[in-house]
Amino acid sequence: MKQLFKLRSAWFPVWLITLLMLIMISVYLPVFSGANKNVPNVPLIFVNQDQGTVGASILMKLKEKQNGNSFNWKAADKEKKALNQLKNNQAHGALIIPANFSKEISEVQKSLLSGKETGKPATLKILLNEGIGQSSSMIASNVLQLVAASTNQEVSGEIKIILNQKGISLSPENASLMDNPVQFKTENVLGLPDNLNKGMTPFVMVIISSITGMMGANMIRGYLRKANGDLENNDSSLSYTKILKAEMIFSIILAFGVSSVSQIGVFGFFGSSHTSSIFLIYPFSFFCCLTMISLFKSLSLIFGGWGMLVMFPINIMGIFSSGGPIPLSTLPIVHRIFSYILPTKYMVDGMRALLYYNGRMQAGLGTALFAISVYFIVTLAIIIAFIVYSSNRDRNNASEEEEENMQVPIDSEIHVKK
Repeated sequence: MKQLFKLRSAWFPVWLITLLMLIMISVYLPVFSGANKNVPNVPLIFVNQDQGTVGASILMKLKEKQNGNSFNWKAADKEKKALNQLKNNQAHGALIIPANFSKEISEVQKSLLSGKETGKPATLKILLNEGIGQSSSMIASNVLQLVAASTNQEVSGEIKIILNQKGISLSPENASLMDNPVQFKTENVLGLPDNLNKGMTPFVMVIISSITGMMGANMIRGYLRKANGDLENNDSSLSYTKILKAEMIFSIILAFGVSSVSQIGVFGFFGSSHTSSIFLIYPFSFFCCLTMISLFKSLSLIFGGWGMLVMFPINIMGIFSSGGPIPLSTLPIVHRIFSYILPTKYMVDGMRALLYYNGRMQAGLGTALFAISVYFIVTLAIIIAFIVYSSNRDRNNASEEEEENMQVPIDSEIHVKK
């Protein structure tokens, strides 16, 4: 027992796991501290089609900050353009000021001054991108509704001053109209069901792929080598090259199985919403899973026994730099940098585009396919390079053994003649 404690290799799991947990704390805590921060640069759109002056006055009072959140307002000349940007996941929400808005305000005022009870409030339209995630969508909804509410209060205050100056009393119906001369209608442009699992379905599906990649690369390698040890006892062991090839075959089977199970669970058991066909979602899910297995397999080949020390923090960093549970703009800068380096962000964007944006390339699917393809090609090239190197080494070893076997009888024959 004392000799065991003197071995350095026996202490390897202890200090390795301790170091990994330190890395995990360093990754976790900054993320959760950033989760309570306000969201900066929320992209919002305004469309002023008003032919009068009221719409322009509303735009002059658009707030760039609210409750610590900041907003990046962009103009669009038509509602259709704003709608396309929202459907392509390029903004969180839009405020639409209709062409006859000033005229409607004027008609409300005339109706109240004349005592008619047939007046109707002017209308603003709010468009929301509900696929962006619950927190971002809620922030966009709150700020757009605040703009509409402040417009209502301002118009109502101006009408009250005129009515007081003229000494006009109102009926209960008109009093209600005076308090609310402006109303707003909110529309979810994607038309998704209310139950979206808070927009977390794409994130969950990608994280399943990431965890599968790390576990699969390590467990397939370990169990195949153990099985090869059993074959060695029967004098039928496989070469290292054949083991690597077998690992690739099992990896493809694993990616197929996990992708199939995830589709059945997400869309079959839980009935999660999706705008694209499952026949499009499934190959993308399979591609993501196979890419993550290939990534972690290449890391294990490059770093050998130290592979887990590299794979574990990459997996954790990928999870929290994906932009799935927490908007990227709220995360520490190191997480934002890794979001562009690691593939998980692109996978979440692509899966979100498939589930909520009809698989539009402009909604993130095009960039996702390019980035994931680059990762897959590079990591697969690394694996193939190791297989080729191992195959050449096996052939060289076999040639050397064959030469040695040929030299033995020759030496023996010479010895006998002497």
